[in-house]
Amino acid sequence: MNKLKKHIANNLLLKVTSFNSIAILINVLVGVLTSKALAEFVGTKGMASVGNLRDFLKTIYALATLGISAGIIKYTAEHKHNQSELQKVLSTALGIIFAATVLVSTLLFFGADYWNELIFKGKEFSYIFKILAFVLPLYTLNVLCLGIINGFEKYKKIITLNIIGYIANLLCTVYLVWKHALDGALISLSIVPSFLLIFSLILLYRECILLPTTFNTSTFSKDYAKKYLSYTLMAAVSAFIFPMIYVFVRNHVIETIGEAEAGYWEAMQRISNQYLIFVTSLLTLYVLPKLSENKTIAGFRTIVFNFYKTILPVFTIGLIIIYVARIWVIEFIYNEEFLPAESLFFWQLLGDFFKVISLVIAYQLFAKKMLGYYLFVEISSLILFYSLSIYFTNQVGIEGVVMAHCARSFIALILLITIFRKSLFSKIETEKL
Repeated sequence: MNKLKKHIANNLLLKVTSFNSIAILINVLVGVLTSKALAEFVGTKGMASVGNLRDFLKTIYALATLGISAGIIKYTAEHKHNQSELQKVLSTALGIIFAATVLVSTLLFFGADYWNELIFKGKEFSYIFKILAFVLPLYTLNVLCLGIINGFEKYKKIITLNIIGYIANLLCTVYLVWKHALDGALISLSIVPSFLLIFSLILLYRECILLPTTFNTSTFSKDYAKKYLSYTLMAAVSAFIFPMIYVFVRNHVIETIGEAEAGYWEAMQRISNQYLIFVTSLLTLYVLPKLSENKTIAGFRTIVFNFYKTILPVFTIGLIIIYVARIWVIEFIYNEEFLPAESLFFWQLLGDFFKVISLVIAYQLFAKKMLGYYLFVEISSLILFYSLSIYFTNQVGIEGVVMAHCARSFIALILLITIFRKSLFSKIETEKL
């Protein structure tokens, strides 16, 4: 036992994982309760509308920040001890986000009817987009604050903010769904992410008290603007386009198979998101800052394989347990109306297994701004997922979507291993990246 405690104390990844596990448990509990509320008051058909708005919001959030959140983390981590450079990094980020947010909010407000028809196909939820237009600036400012805290490697503070977010999401979603059913669910999705700004500002001030003085428009840097642009281009596929592809695929399912079937897929996606957040949060909290600071092939290999040895076995066991208990999981999280989603588990879980293996490697593309390779992998995945989703759903029904997800994840993994074969498997220890 003493050896185990000492090993955890000396292993930063394990320390982050241990503390993050508390947040994950809270997130799982929140996910179960909110999903149960949606199942009872919204149903399978309403779940499809919730899924469409959720994916649309991913695109809107990425557009409003121009996808530079990873760049904020990277450059803050690199220059956290250099106040003059840090001032340029943050002032430039603030200017970019401000301009993008104003433009996106304007388009949301005045184009509300258009977005409503695109996302909800005849249902009347135009007001949701007007609400989103007003709260979007709060969200994007929060993204900037989180990027700074993350860049300073304040792991526990980020996890604390995540916990606050989970609880706020639970309280707001359950109340609004109870009072207003589907309308309440959509309103909650739109406003909850903006609530966290006040907590982010408090933590930023307490932990990094000198940082507010670095925001100065006179230090806007064209050089850093160009560097951030590479992250915008990298986000163009994964953050801007990919979520909308999910909307188009879901609408295809609604039109050709049925709205209930689209709801089963959304239910499966919500379960997947609950366990994947365990891995993705660690990637953002630990892997990305470490890869950004690392300069050698040996260091890259150590970071990747340390993650595999430490996290992947636990994740794999968890997937097996979820698959064996899938019927119970559906009944516990949702209700009997969602039992047909049982047929989606195998391909979804297998695809998520490949996805996790590939994500750890893929973060190197972000950390080192390998734009060409990144766009190649993402565009290939995008085309593959959309085309296979349409083909498989026409052939085998709703299971075709998760089959396409699995194929996409596996091919992406093969591409990434091919790209990084030298860094992952060569005997070179000191060569720089």
